[in-house]
Amino acid sequence: MEWLEKMNAALDYIEENLAGTIDYPTAARIACSSLTRFQRMFAFMSDMTIGEYVRCRRMALAAGDIKGTDMKIIDVAAKYGYESPEGFARTFRAFHGIAPTQARKGGPTREFPPIRMEIKIREGNTLLGERPLVRMEELSHCRAVGFYADCEEPETQAWSQMRRWAIQSLKDYAARRYIGYAPIGHHPANSEEGPHPYWAMMLLHSGEGEGDTFLGAQVVDAPQGVFLVGDVVLNEYSDDGAIDIGLSMKNASQTVYACMVDMGEYELDFEGRIYLEEHIFPQQWFTGQGSEQLLPEWKFWLPIRKKDD
Repeated sequence: MEWLEKMNAALDYIEENLAGTIDYPTAARIACSSLTRFQRMFAFMSDMTIGEYVRCRRMALAAGDIKGTDMKIIDVAAKYGYESPEGFARTFRAFHGIAPTQARKGGPTREFPPIRMEIKIREGNTLLGERPLVRMEELSHCRAVGFYADCEEPETQAWSQMRRWAIQSLKDYAARRYIGYAPIGHHPANSEEGPHPYWAMMLLHSGEGEGDTFLGAQVVDAPQGVFLVGDVVLNEYSDDGAIDIGLSMKNASQTVYACMVDMGEYELDFEGRIYLEEHIFPQQWFTGQGSEQLLPEWKFWLPIRKKDD
């Protein structure tokens, strides 16, 4: 894929300038991308920001210089952009777990090899190396337990109902698959507030959804069709330091969309369909042990269809 070659060319530029100044807009231009999209794509594929990656690479190289050369530690710090030895020592210890002086005496240090972007196709999944980047999934004739709410915070209400029902009715609730969606969007008329409908659903196994209810809960048709599914990386924060789930979800949607465009064979399909959010809940979320603080993992489901030939 051409876009992948461009991403690797940008990474080559970064690698060549680790002992110097890295101009991120230049890296983005090499990737034929805007800076914002380049940063989002990198974070989506690597689970870290480009700044974190550069810091890790520099600390790995710094350890090699300290252990393998006679360079003064203060000169190693300057080589990798640190004006103060104290700041370099703090970052070095945070990464390696030991001080630079201990590394010089032969103490163990971490390795952090450069990243190379590689795409493989396996069983319908597009993989970055061995890690799923995006996958294609089709829901066909699927049924689900559904909890519906229409209020100012329907997501909280619908998932709370799901949690109470799941722990009372199921033994394998933590192993089930959960999806949620707002049929008309999370905020009507582009408003940031106000009531709106929301569905919290648990997909049912074959045979479980034959009736109108399952273990006392309403059974409904799950959304159908082909979706491009990608991870949501929680790397956006609000002004008060809290994770901004909405912005993180938006960034993931833009990255999944960019992957669809790069694939070339598919297009968006919003005719009677909408994007989904898959929730992957930790066990403690169900049992209520710190559930208010525990966040699930999310995957973003973008509705797509094959382009007409």
